[in-house]
Amino acid sequence: GINAEYGQRTKNAELEAEHEDLLAKINITKLKLKDAERSMALKNPLDYSDAEVRKLLVSTNKEKNNLQSELKDYEWRLDSESQKFAKAEEQRKTFMVQLYGATEANRILNTEHRLKHERMQKTKSQNKLLTHQNSEKKVGEKKTTPTKNMTPRKSVKMLDPKKGPVKKSALVKTLPKLEERKKKTNN
Repeated sequence: GINAEYGQRTKNAELEAEHEDLLAKINITKLKLKDAERSMALKNPLDYSDAEVRKLLVSTNKEKNNLQSELKDYEWRLDSESQKFAKAEEQRKTFMVQLYGATEANRILNTEHRLKHERMQKTKSQNKLLTHQNSEKKVGEKKTTPTKNMTPRKSVKMLDPKKGPVKKSALVKTLPKLEERKKKTNN
């Protein structure tokens, strides 16, 4: 992510520098072409012999053609570099859109995972609460005896490990009469 963006910025800076360099070279070539044309105009054509004028004309035309060729080459390279720059800029924009999309997708997945985890925790706590409430409702029912693999806590007094810990019972001085108990259940 960060290295690709840094590499893209570096390449963009290089392309911009080369673009500026090519523009400077084009301007220098244009100035050379104008200087060559001015130097021809400054000398008096009467001072030259016919052979010198033809030689000067041929060399000036060659110079002009060379400079025009160089100018076209620079313009072509500038155009080529501009196209590369535009393409690199498009790729950078595409990359940034993809990076944003991936970041957004990752954020959504993390949110979904967090919500799912919270729902699972809530469900577990509700199940524990229901289990606790069910065990409180069944206080009068006989509890199951521990299995062979279960080991009792050491702090519990135990006479026989197979029968389990000693049951605690409430001590009552007087027991209710049986007849009174039957009358209450009939009403």
